Amino acid sequence: MLLGLGLGVFVGLGSPVLPALSGAGQGVAWGEEPAPPGFDILVFVDETGSTDRQFDVYRRALLDRIVPSLREGDRLRVLPVTDDNSLISDFMAEGTLAPRPPFDSLSDNELDYKAKVKDLKAKNEEVRQQLLATLKKKLAKPGKSKYTDLFGAARMTSQLFSADHRRPVAVFLSDMEEDRGRFRYKTMTFGSKDLERVGKAYGFPDLKHVCVYVVGTRSPSIERTRKMVSFWEKYFEKSGADISPDHMVSMLVNWPPPDGCGAPRAKAKKSASWYDRIKKQL
Repeated sequence: MLLGLGLGVFVGLGSPVLPALSGAGQGVAWGEEPAPPGFDILVFVDETGSTDRQFDVYRRALLDRIVPSLREGDRLRVLPVTDDNSLISDFMAEGTLAPRPPFDSLSDNELDYKAKVKDLKAKNEEVRQQLLATLKKKLAKPGKSKYTDLFGAARMTSQLFSADHRRPVAVFLSDMEEDRGRFRYKTMTFGSKDLERVGKAYGFPDLKHVCVYVVGTRSPSIERTRKMVSFWEKYFEKSGADISPDHMVSMLVNWPPPDGCGAPRAKAKKSASWYDRIKKQL
C-alpha cells in the first residue's frame, strides 16, 4: 500500500514535521491550521461634558489605532458612556472581519483557496472603511451628557461578552470621573473606602478573562489623578479583568493587546492533525 501511495507520502508519515507541498514562496502549507482566535473589542467612548479637552485623544485612538489594526476574525463594537448606560440600546458602530479559512492540501484546490482569500480581504477592507466612515461622523464633536455612568458601562461590559472563541478586550476612553447617583467625582477620595462602597452598592462585574484598557484618566491634580488610576485598576482587578499599569495610559500607544492579555471564554474545537487527515484519506 505504501508503495502505491508513493515515496512523498511515505516520507511524510515517518516525519515529525510535514513540509509544505505548494513550493517555496507560495505561502500555502500542507494542512494549514485555522488562524488563532481574533479579538472581540468593546470600546466605550465618554460623551460627557467633562471630556471636551481630550475628546480628540479618544477619536485618534479609534481612527488611528484600533480600526486600522483590526485583523481577520476580529469584531469591534463601540458604545457611548452617558449619564445612564442602562438606557443605551444600540452601538455607535459595529463590524466583524471574516476569519481566514483553513487550507488542507489533501482536499482543497490551491488556486481556489487563494481566490477565496483575496475576496475575503476585499470584503474585510469594506468593513474597515465603513467603520471609519461611521466613527468619523459619530465622533465629529464631543457629547454633552451631564453625568457619567462608568459603573453602568462596566456592568454592560460583563453582559456583552458571551462565551465566544474570540479574546475579549474592553477599552474605556474616558477621564474616568464617575458622576452619577451616590458616587460623585468631586466627593470621592478614590481610596479603599470608596472601593468598598462601590462593591456594596453595585457589586463588581464579571470580567474574568477580559483584557481591559483605560485611556485618558485625568483630573486637575496630578496626585488626584494618580489615586484615580489606582482606584480603577483595583476596581477592574476585583472584577477579574486582565489589567496592568501599562494599560492605564493617557494615550493608546501599546496596541494591539499582547498575547498574554485576555483569553477566549469558550475553547475552540481542536482541529484534526495532518496525520489524522491522512489516515482519514486512506
